[in-house]
Amino acid sequence: MIRSRFRFENWTTTQDPETSTEYVVICRSAVRKDGPPCGWEFSVLDDKDAAEEAQRAHVEETQHRHFWEHTRLPTVVTAPPGSLVAARIARRERAMQ
Repeated sequence: MIRSRFRFENWTTTQDPETSTEYVVICRSAVRKDGPPCGWEFSVLDDKDAAEEAQRAHVEETQHRHFWEHTRLPTVVTAPPGSLVAARIARRERAMQ
């Protein structure tokens, strides 16, 4: 039995090329003083400018200025280019297609 030990110190994370970045904006301004937050929400894929424009439009409409902004970026861990592990991973991924 062959055992392999992978060292992760040179591994990196990159955006998963098969997915999209999601931008989510949620209004956290209170509707009334000491009341619950507004809860307005906007979500879009791969378009940060659209998320910012929706945020500005909500401010103009309601005067709410406090938001949570979440960016969801799916990532994948990759081996250093040219390493033996990278070659093994590439062969395995080709075989699975």
